[in-house]
Amino acid sequence: MSGKHNGVQARVKAVAPDAVYVHCKAHCLNLAIVHACKIPCVRTLMATVQEVGFAFDYSAKRLEAYLDELSANDDVQAAMDKKTKLQTLCETRWVSRSDALTTFKHAFPVVVHSLENLNQDSDEKAGLHLAAVSRFEFIIALIVCEHALRLLVHLSVFLQDQSCDMLAALEECKVVIAQLRGERTDDEVWNALFQEAVDLAQAFDIQPCIPRRAGRQQHRNNAPADTPSEYWKVTLYNVFVDHLLMELEERLIVAEPKFKAFNLLPRKVNEFDEEHFNVTFDAYNADIIGDRDDFRAEVQRWTLRWNMAAHKPVSVCDTIKCTNRHLYPSVFNVLVALLTIPVSTATAERSFSCLKRLKTYLRSTVGQTRLQNLAVLHTHSAIDVDVEKIIDIFADKKKRNLNFVF
Repeated sequence: MSGKHNGVQARVKAVAPDAVYVHCKAHCLNLAIVHACKIPCVRTLMATVQEVGFAFDYSAKRLEAYLDELSANDDVQAAMDKKTKLQTLCETRWVSRSDALTTFKHAFPVVVHSLENLNQDSDEKAGLHLAAVSRFEFIIALIVCEHALRLLVHLSVFLQDQSCDMLAALEECKVVIAQLRGERTDDEVWNALFQEAVDLAQAFDIQPCIPRRAGRQQHRNNAPADTPSEYWKVTLYNVFVDHLLMELEERLIVAEPKFKAFNLLPRKVNEFDEEHFNVTFDAYNADIIGDRDDFRAEVQRWTLRWNMAAHKPVSVCDTIKCTNRHLYPSVFNVLVALLTIPVSTATAERSFSCLKRLKTYLRSTVGQTRLQNLAVLHTHSAIDVDVEKIIDIFADKKKRNLNFVF
């Protein structure tokens, strides 16, 4: 789809050079998290959490030991909010890893005690997992990543909403980026995170420490620091947040000049100032009829019209229906171009995901027509279906002599 030479976007641009390729914002957020988590310390954290989750999930003996420890710890049960198992990390939806990290953080005392009991019971893998989670490097990475990813959960849900438009998505992305950048420079945020990690570590006699520094160090940062707090802030927190900010800005704020035209919508037309006008004219120059002065006069008439109107459409589709293309040709062309820019492809991909719930082994020989009909019913399950009308249609098509009237 996104190939520069043979992908769909390249084929479309060959026909329409002014077309804008906009990747799904929800997928862009996912990719930003994927690339930000390539830091060695964070990558090790994710692998360890996944291995420990699998160890308790796929072994009845380990799961029983975990549940016994959980049932004896009321504080952990309250913190986990009725969850009884560790969550494994999703391989595709990285934002959902925030819930898994949060569950692991709350269940950390239960996990450690369970692994200690299993290790005493000659479980070699439990001993390896215990050594991996009983390091301050693991604990501080767990606290930092859980905090940063938790800020992105609501944004991910918002970007997948059917009613979300591109302008609202762009504004919310800027809000999250501003929040991360503010916390990046706020020492109180880091001090709170580091203290949380210290409290969690001291409960198991794990002391905050700085890794051994060498002249040539290839597998971790060798930054000079006097205290563990300073070291982990420079080598983990700042690096992870900076990488995440860079990825979010590059992937979510792309093609912003095209989005300025959303201020032409009737509910935001009064916000279409001189800056928006110049950016929109330059971005849609090929679609605008006339020169800059003609477009300015048309925008002024457009603004005056909607200031006088009592009812103002909200979406781009409704605005186009209310727009006379002969009176406002340039505005009409800009709105049509905006209509081709999607904010997300999550809705379309949900129809692909429903196939694995429909095409089961019980329907291994289902035909294409029936499979399509089942997919339509499943995807649009919110639509009310008149069962009596369906029965009448079925009876008329079969032309049986049986009386279906009750």
